[in-house]
Amino acid sequence: MNRLKELKEAREAAKKTIKTIDNAINTLANAQSWGVWDMLGGEFITSWVKRRKIKEANEDILKLNKSMKHLNKELEDINMLLPNRISQTFSDTVLDLWLDNVFTDIRVQGEIKQTLEKLRQLKKTIQNLIANIEVEIKEIGTPK
Repeated sequence: MNRLKELKEAREAAKKTIKTIDNAINTLANAQSWGVWDMLGGEFITSWVKRRKIKEANEDILKLNKSMKHLNKELEDINMLLPNRISQTFSDTVLDLWLDNVFTDIRVQGEIKQTLEKLRQLKKTIQNLIANIEVEIKEIGTPK
């Protein structure tokens, strides 16, 4: 298959992955905001909304996993390579919602922060990958 076509397909897959990462970051940042309110004395409803946002973020991260698999497949076609989920266990939810345990709130906030950092780093990595692909596309498209 044509190298230029493969590069463009990889670039598009990378751009779609960036959008998926952005969705996950936005949802997780929203959960983080609710988590702050929860730690500052939020009641049952605050904890429930935070958990709902965490669930949405986990769904976004699952979509990201699918997007990453597709991206990796496209990258294999051009011989390039790319150099988890937040806790949503039943016991965490019970501790957080029913006992409104500040220690659980703090731990969950830490997990959210770590995941946000990892997502932002992944986004930078994929942005660099897109830049490298675009350089190669320009080189191929430039007459010699």
